[in-house]
Amino acid sequence: MGAAMDLKPNRPLAPTNQALEATELEASLRNLSGWRATTADTAPAIEKGWRLPGLRQAMALAQAVAALAESLNHHPDLFVGHGRCRVRWTTHDAGGVTALDLDAARQTDALAARLGAAPETTA
Repeated sequence: MGAAMDLKPNRPLAPTNQALEATELEASLRNLSGWRATTADTAPAIEKGWRLPGLRQAMALAQAVAALAESLNHHPDLFVGHGRCRVRWTTHDAGGVTALDLDAARQTDALAARLGAAPETTA
């Protein structure tokens, strides 16, 4: 993950298939600009939205995230509208957010940047 995380020094981050504790998730989100904690059904999740010029561009981002999801064999919830795409990652089998979700979020950010998507701002 990175040395900048505020975790206890002798405590490793949870394994890829194990849900992060609330304090681990909170610390991890500090390193993921624009991602916020939410829920998927009742499980903890992380999500972020982007603005794009129109529906085609929003669909292009959703398609890019779908290709990423297939490569990871890990599938997010996608919400697409005219000029908007929101992605929510969680690991249902683990009952929350795992290291895999954090990695998927970083990769999603890279895809969005390549496609010129602007992160949504929260009011």
